[in-house]
Amino acid sequence: MKSSASSASPIKSAVEEIDFLRHLFRTALSAYGSTIEADIAKLREIVGNHATQKKMPATLVHDARDIVTLIRTLEIKPEKGRRRDLKKIESTVEDLKAIVESWEV
Repeated sequence: MKSSASSASPIKSAVEEIDFLRHLFRTALSAYGSTIEADIAKLREIVGNHATQKKMPATLVHDARDIVTLIRTLEIKPEKGRRRDLKKIESTVEDLKAIVESWEV
């Protein structure tokens, strides 16, 4: 007589591991998305804090134009769900953070 451990189907184990992989992926994706979302929200807050200024230093005006250009020239196809598009967004966010790091008072 076989024990229940030795009779466990490798297919069933594979299915369980694939389900676990899906869980890991979703958790990692959620954490990654939350990080990028938080970075974008912080950028929005920093830039938005300067939106009501009547007289802005020339450097901020130049930086704002750079921000607009960076975002407008971002060429991605989000509906395709490609990793390289996520990398482009992440890279753009990092570039934007570098631009506004001196804005914080």
